[in-house]
Amino acid sequence: MSMCRRLALVTATLLLATPSLAQDFYQGKQITLVVGFTSGGAYDVTARLWARYLGKHLAGHPTVVVRNMPGSGSLVAALHTYNAAPKDGTTLAVLGGGTVLEPLLGNPQATYDARRFNWIGGRSRDNFLCVVWHTAPVKTIEDVMTRETVVGSTGPGSRTLSYPKALNELIGTRFKVVTGYPGGNEITLAMERGEVEGFCGWALGAIMTRAPQWLRGGMIRPLAQFTLAKPDLANVPVASDLPKTAAGRQAIDFLAADSVLAWPLAAPPGLPPERVSELRRAFDAMMRDPELLAEAAKQSLDIDPVSGSELQALVDRLYGTPPTVIELVKTINTAR
Repeated sequence: MSMCRRLALVTATLLLATPSLAQDFYQGKQITLVVGFTSGGAYDVTARLWARYLGKHLAGHPTVVVRNMPGSGSLVAALHTYNAAPKDGTTLAVLGGGTVLEPLLGNPQATYDARRFNWIGGRSRDNFLCVVWHTAPVKTIEDVMTRETVVGSTGPGSRTLSYPKALNELIGTRFKVVTGYPGGNEITLAMERGEVEGFCGWALGAIMTRAPQWLRGGMIRPLAQFTLAKPDLANVPVASDLPKTAAGRQAIDFLAADSVLAWPLAAPPGLPPERVSELRRAFDAMMRDPELLAEAAKQSLDIDPVSGSELQALVDRLYGTPPTVIELVKTINTAR
């Protein structure tokens, strides 16, 4: 038998075996989808949408269940996924984008390298807003420079803390941050009840899911937008345009990177490369599924998929941020 014929036969055998091996792995298995936030919020809704469709697009059609694991802006879920979860593709996680930044910023609790997660894909790019409830006596970001304004936060590791602190340090706003809320859902309820006056770091997509009439009817007032994409609200300033220094603008862009990492699906480190490829292919197919798209539209969930390779490249790029910018962001995060 000629060498060329042998190679062709081996290649054909491998191609025939691959689907069978993939099906053998997930056949009869269950995938646990860990969500780093409480139930009822946009992250939870996103995870439960994926849980209904991901198995459909994986060979073997595994069942997918959701497990909520809130804490520290999804830092608890990130640590579990990185350190304790099985490294075989049976545990995946929906995390807040801010978890990528925490190790870079020296958070002693963030004992992981975000580059080692296997990033599977993202639901959409997003735009994060600083907003105040309509009863707050502020109308613009400039008003917050002269009056203390109370906003809710889930705590370290979340944009709900880093965004208002960045604006305080870089442009002189006077946000007072109240931490300890389990998730965005609880911050929203606190704003409704008058416990806090605003929510800095609220995803526009989440607003349109929970209460689009609040934005359209003026129940909430947007003050600034954190995004790396084209801003959605024409008359609301983009946060990265507000600092007077180039380093300040770079710092805002660094923090706003989670507008691309906004709704990510991640797998633990150490997965076999073929499993990562399989999960990414399934994710991409799921995000084109007409049934998922129809259900997402009913729930007002934006679908503008970000590929796993794009997320992975962004994480790598963030780890190459100039040290001077990292130090500035660290200063922001340690400021009171």
